[in-house]
Amino acid sequence: MELHPHFQQPDFFRFLVDRDILPVGYAPLGSPSRPERDRRKDDTTPLKDPILMEIADRLGISTAELCIKWAVQRGQIPIPMSINRDHYLKNLKVVTTKPLSKDDMKKIMKIDKNCRLIKGQVFLWENAKDWTDLWDLDGNIKQ
Repeated sequence: MELHPHFQQPDFFRFLVDRDILPVGYAPLGSPSRPERDRRKDDTTPLKDPILMEIADRLGISTAELCIKWAVQRGQIPIPMSINRDHYLKNLKVVTTKPLSKDDMKKIMKIDKNCRLIKGQVFLWENAKDWTDLWDLDGNIKQ
């Protein structure tokens, strides 16, 4: 499931955790390198969020590392995409060091914008209206 600080999906996340299902979070950084075809002007940018930047700066880590740290501490398995060895090593280090404070976790919880960034336009079928046809945005599955 798509999980990052601006798309935390708290109800679905809790549903899974309550049933002993471990959430696996795709796009934990907010997919900053996604193709232009998958971007919209109202998308958010978690890596540039002022709250995340403040916390990361105080801890001496990048906002990307903070997103990974938050995800693991929250109880999900993040799937960061990288081909950079240094990024892998930093991600491993950041999740094995001192945890975020309860206050920092609360601050991050409050920046959820319910902003899905992976819209999936590439999967649209002929005569589909737009990306919203792919998702049950109101919680009702369309037949």
